[in-house]
Formats: sequence, structure tokens, C-alpha cells
Amino acid sequence: MEPPEGNTWFYIKNHQQQGPVGLFELEKLFEQGILPAETFIWSKEMNCWQMAKSLNILPDSVFMSKKLEQPEENLASVWQELEKDTYPNGRPFVRYLARFFDLSLFSLVLMTFVSIFSPKFILESSGIFIFMLSLILYVLVEASILSIFGNTLGKSILNARLRTTNGETLNFLTALKRSIFVTAAGMGFGVPFINFICFYYSYCDLKKNGKSTWDQQIGTVVLYGQVGLARILFVSLFPITLLIAGIMI
Repeated sequence: MEPPEGNTWFYIKNHQQQGPVGLFELEKLFEQGILPAETFIWSKEMNCWQMAKSLNILPDSVFMSKKLEQPEENLASVWQELEKDTYPNGRPFVRYLARFFDLSLFSLVLMTFVSIFSPKFILESSGIFIFMLSLILYVLVEASILSIFGNTLGKSILNARLRTTNGETLNFLTALKRSIFVTAAGMGFGVPFINFICFYYSYCDLKKNGKSTWDQQIGTVVLYGQVGLARILFVSLFPITLLIAGIMI
């Protein structure tokens, strides 16, 4: 299979999804032995992450010389290990945890602000209404955060980055379009039952294609890195703690 003629490539090294680099620079990384032939790579013209070896980016002679230097490996087991450690099919739970952490943090700030100026509104509003209101307002807030800082706090904690397929940070309009798409198609605007259906289909879509429908259509990509258990627990427990505190109050 011939590699696509894209000029922007992402690759995985040391369990981190990195890039973008041009095709010439990518070839040099392989030629100099910095990246092995089994490295997962991706460009916006590809449907999913694939091993560089399967795309014939390097001449066959380069791969042959490496085979002579090393004993024959079980490529099936190598693939399984790489697939397990480098997340070529996306990481739905990392994305969901990051979003719910960011939403919970925003809701806490919003409710604190509103309770100071209008405590009656908090007392008379249902939890579902407050969640939906926070979800809609967060669309604008998230777009602003992404365009200014390049990432949200939740994604940063979980070592995930959101970029365009050209490797740039999102501008406000692109970030706003993506936030609306995620809120509508990925979360069903927070409407009970509908949101669970949206969660399920977006999860299946991400696991099957390696990227969500909105990322594919808008031209964005989420890059993942390794993340420790302590960070996962912190991001997971924060929304739960706020929920319990809200019920008790």
C-alpha cells in the first residue's frame, strides 16, 4: 500500500502520539533509525493509524537490513503489544473522563458565582436543569479555553492534546464548532436517556474508527500519551465528589 500524499504526519514514540512532521522529516526519522518500522503513523488522508511498515514509506532494502540484524519476531504479538500501549483505536474513557472533569469544574465555578448573586435560583432549579444549563454554557467556555490555552485542564491532566490535522491549536470558530458537535452528537445536550444513547454510539464510533465523527468532519485529532493511575483516579473522583456533595446539600 502506498502512503498518502499528505504533508502532515503524526507518529507514536515512547508511548506518546507526536507530530506533526512533514513526509520528508518522517522518512528521515525512519532512515536514521530513530523510529522502528513497526511505528504507528497517521495522516488526515488515512482512515486509521497503521504501521509504517505496511505503507512502504521506507525502501524494502532498509527493512531487509534490519531483519538481518535482528532475530525474527512474532509480528502478531508485537502488534498486540503496540496496540495495547499506543491506543491506535482511541481512548474513549480518557476523553469522557476529561470532559466530565472539565464540566464538573465549570459547574462548580458557575454555581458558586450564581449562588452569590441569586441563591434562590439554585434552590428552585432541578439538578438536571442545572446540568443542562452548564453543558450549554460550557460550549462557549470550552471554545474560548481551547483557542487561548490550546487545551483544557482535564485533557492536560490525562495527557491528551487536541489539535487540527495540520498540528495547530484550534482557533475559536473551529473549537466552537467542535464543542457544539460534541455536545449535540456526543452528549445529546444532556437530555436524560438520549445522552446515554449518544454516549454509546460515540463510544462505538471511536473504537471502530480510531477517531470520532466530529473530529473527522471538522479536521481535528486527539493525541494521547501515557497517564498514571493517580491522575485517572483524581479526574474520576472529582465529579463523583461534587455529585455526592450536591445531594447532601
